Amino acid sequence: MNYILKDFGKLLKQNHLAMRRYFSPLDTNSYRVYDKNIASLPLTVDFYGPFVYILDFREGPESNSPEYKEIIDTASRMLYVKKEQIFYKNRKTRKGIDQHKKLDNSGNLIEVKENGLKFLVNLSDYIDTGLFLDHRKTREMVRDSAGDKRVLNLYAYTASFSVYAAAGGAKSIDTVDLSGNYNRWGEQNLQLNGLAGEEYKFHSSDTADFLVNARNNLKRYDIIIVDPPTFSNSRKMEGIFDIQRDYISLIKACLDLLDKDGYIIFSTNYTKFNFDPSRFKNIHLKNITNTTIDEDFSKKNKPHRCWQIEKESI
Repeated sequence: MNYILKDFGKLLKQNHLAMRRYFSPLDTNSYRVYDKNIASLPLTVDFYGPFVYILDFREGPESNSPEYKEIIDTASRMLYVKKEQIFYKNRKTRKGIDQHKKLDNSGNLIEVKENGLKFLVNLSDYIDTGLFLDHRKTREMVRDSAGDKRVLNLYAYTASFSVYAAAGGAKSIDTVDLSGNYNRWGEQNLQLNGLAGEEYKFHSSDTADFLVNARNNLKRYDIIIVDPPTFSNSRKMEGIFDIQRDYISLIKACLDLLDKDGYIIFSTNYTKFNFDPSRFKNIHLKNITNTTIDEDFSKKNKPHRCWQIEKESI
């Protein structure tokens, strides 16, 4: 293990230097410095401001093992971060309602920056921190095109896409997530950036129910963001959501709300996902995955796949 940790340390130092040089001028202090680079050490290491967040994708080690302590020590030395500023979690395979299980109740929110915008993250209570770093570029795309647009953000989590849309001057934003806690978190993110307003609404709703109601109320949108979970069986929703099974009906429901010249951004991190364009009529589909992946993520081992969907002119 010692020789692996030595290589791990070298990569951390090298990557951190390169990423800091790249992101500092962009007013960004949250980025990845290690992305499972060594096959036998499948970890991810992210900076969130002055803190480091390590996620271990193996079934071990446990938090009190010698190996765990050696990884923490290596990261501390090579990244010049105090050990008490390093958060380490093990991402053991979780299924169903356990996949978003709360691990702690600290409630500690840390402010970080991304492209000049501020976000609150929680590095202790959950596996997911509140900000998915791999969609930084995708969020930029939304900000750049959101001016005076009506935006719908589905499966919004902590509303980072909504923050970018608001920063880009969106005319209105509907932010939809089943969790009231995440919606409150999202509202805080908007307020933190001075972007809150009556035209930016939050809905604690099942996405399928929201889409039906929106269609019945003749709602129309220019930009719709769809970044659903791979699988969900939350107690707050009826039935089970499966991305491979349900993406067709989901996208068709979004197309019903899409105005002329509008577009949908659809993304998934499900590695086995298969998008079948033949299941849709009169759409223009463009794979934009590579343009949505920033310098700190590998375009070879893609963290997600992403498509832009528009209606064809008839």
